[in-house]
This record gives sequence, structure tokens and C-alpha cells, in this order.
Amino acid sequence: MPTKKGTRSIFALIAIAAIALPAAHVHASDRPRASTTVTPAIAERLIRVNTYMEDNNLDDALRVVEELTRVRNLEPADLAQIHRFRGYILVSRGDTDTAAVEFEKSLAQNALDPAAQQGMTYSLAQLYTQSGKYDQASSLIERWFATAEDPKPEAFFLKAMILVQQEKYAEARVPAETAIARMGQPRESWLQLLAAIQFELQDYPAVAGTLEQLVAIAPHTKRYWIQLATIENTIGRGHSAAATLTLAHTARLLDDDKEYRQLARLYFAHDLPMRCAQTVEEGMQKGVIKPDAEAYELLANCLLAARETDRALAPLAKAGELSADGRSLLMLGQLHLQRDRFELAREALSKALTKAPREQRGSIELLVGIAQLGANHFEEAERAFRSATADAKTKAAAETYLKHLEQKRARVEQDRGVNLASAR
Repeated sequence: MPTKKGTRSIFALIAIAAIALPAAHVHASDRPRASTTVTPAIAERLIRVNTYMEDNNLDDALRVVEELTRVRNLEPADLAQIHRFRGYILVSRGDTDTAAVEFEKSLAQNALDPAAQQGMTYSLAQLYTQSGKYDQASSLIERWFATAEDPKPEAFFLKAMILVQQEKYAEARVPAETAIARMGQPRESWLQLLAAIQFELQDYPAVAGTLEQLVAIAPHTKRYWIQLATIENTIGRGHSAAATLTLAHTARLLDDDKEYRQLARLYFAHDLPMRCAQTVEEGMQKGVIKPDAEAYELLANCLLAARETDRALAPLAKAGELSADGRSLLMLGQLHLQRDRFELAREALSKALTKAPREQRGSIELLVGIAQLGANHFEEAERAFRSATADAKTKAAAETYLKHLEQKRARVEQDRGVNLASAR
């Protein structure tokens, strides 16, 4: 079962996508309007600014506002609106850092009407979030929620994003869930954020449920299928994980070495060895799976589990050739021994012996001796058995085989003598 550390790498992409912030922008409905509390002369020029903004003539809008900032003896309401307009113009021009300063100055006047104050507070919270000032953004969004009537789903999502950036995952969960529930048709990025929150809280069953929603709304996005299978396997739903990856494979979404191996291992772990072998073979034929020692060993194990022993011999030999250890060659030699293929067994076991660690050499020497004895190579068998007696684990067995060796050698010599006498 994957560890959280291993699963975290799977979730790197989802977390990054979830916390990506949208660029600031101002819809027509968000554009400021001149307040009736503003000095009439100032209000008249702000109306002209508003017209420029509606025509997307931002240069002229900014020019008029800049002229207003140079007017002396302005009232707080005038200053609040001038800074407010200038801030929204700068947002539309993409200068969000300077826009945030203007919004701060506007709010500091305490002279906006409640609706404008609310809109400004929300906009400034967005700008702070984009600039990485999460503590200020959090304070503002909390202030906004305190007086907001029937907040829109987007506001809950913004609050959740801010809390995620502060690594307050437990607090972020409710606003994220609320945003999705109120939206009706959930947005992909919102589900990504919720999955990342649930993952950080180690609520893996909930993560699986959210990923299922992501798969449903974005079935051609491969990473959701991979992440879902990984989480399902983590929480013990191995058969579901295999089914998930099988669907992705059927949809031709799998095109990576790791993905093919993951699917093959899931088949192997859940008693589908032939499907495991077919997946590895297909991946190798397509050039997706790298033909390394691990891949050949996986293929051989799948075939052995499927009782396709003869078919497993070739991949075992390739695995042994490419591997730095003698594990596959040892298994290959044992399989040949079981079929009395002594020469082939001797060859494989001798190669395994050159790669084996010291603690395994006695056991392999014993098997080499058995193979040599089976092939009637008595001198070589004796050398191997005597080497095996140096290992405490195999000493008794090796001594027994040495006795058997002498008996067999004597019989062979006796049979040879009989044959020579008969020939005379």
C-alpha cells in the first residue's frame, strides 16, 4: 500500500492546480459609480471616468482620475471615490499591486456607502490573495462575510483558497464544500481544491469521492484517473483501483511507463496474473515500458502466477542478464532443476553465484552441486558440495549430498566395468 509520502507525489499536480489564482478583472457590473455624497463637481468628472471605463478607454479614465487627485481640499467622500475609481482602473490594466494601495486608501477614508465598502473589501481581499498577503486577505474576507447577505459560491471558494494558502486545511474544508454545494454544477478547479484539502487532512475516502466527480466532469484528463486509482489502492480498494486504471487504459489515456507498470502490478496483486502479463507485454511492444530487469522480472512473475512456467523462462533469463543481483537467475536455475534440465540449471546457477551476496552463496553452491550431479559431472559436483559445507546453513545438506555423490559415482564405475566386461 502506498505511503502518504508516495501518494503526495501523485497529488503534486492537483494541489498546484487547485491553488492557482485567477487574474484580477472587473466585470461591467463591478465598475464603481459616482456616489451622491461626493462633491457635485467631483461627481460630474467621475461620471465621465465611468463612461470611459464602460468604453474600455482606460487611458482617458486614468487621466481624468489623476487630474482629480491634484484637486485641493477634497472631502473624505471625494477621496474615497477617487482612490476607488483609480484602483479599479489599475486592476483592469493589470497593475494589481498599485490597485491594492488605492483600495486601502479608499477604505481608510471610511466614507463609502455600505455596498461600495463591501465591494471594495472583497476586491482588496482578492488582490491580497494574488500578491501572497494571505493574512491580510483572510482578515478582509472574514470582515466581508460578517456583513454579507447570501454570499455567492465564489466568495466561499475565495475564502477556502486563502485558508489553503495559510495551510489551515481543516478550516478551509467547510467553505470549499459550501462553494461546491451552492454552485450546483461544480467547477473543475473547485473540486481540485477540495481534493487537495481532503488529502492534506488524510481523509482518503473523501478524496476518492471528489476524484470520482473530477473523472465524471473531465473524463479525458488522465491525471484524475491515475490519482483516483492510487487513492483507491491506498485505502484498500485494490479491485476498484484496477478497474479505474482499466477504464483509463481502454480509453487510451495510459501512455507512460509508470502507468502501465502500476496497472500490471494491480492485476498481479488482485489475482489477475494473465492480465498482468498481457499489460507488460503490450507496454514493451509499444515501446512504453522500458525493457529493464524490473520489467522482465514483473512479466516472469505474472506468467509464473498464471502457471505459464515455460513462457516465464525467457523473461527470467533477460531479467537475470540485466539485473545486478542473482535473484532471477537463481529462480531460473531452480525451475530448470525441477524439470531435470541439469545443464541449463547449472548454467543459470553458476551465473547467479557470481552476482549473489555472501550470505546466499552456500545455498546456491548446493544447488550448483545438485545440477552438476544430475549431469554426472562428479568432480564439479564435489567441488560445489564441499564449498557449501563452509556455510552453516547448508553444511548438513551438502554432506548428505557428498555421500550420495560417492554412491552414485561408485554405481557409475560399477556399470562401466560391467559394460567393458560384456564388450570383451
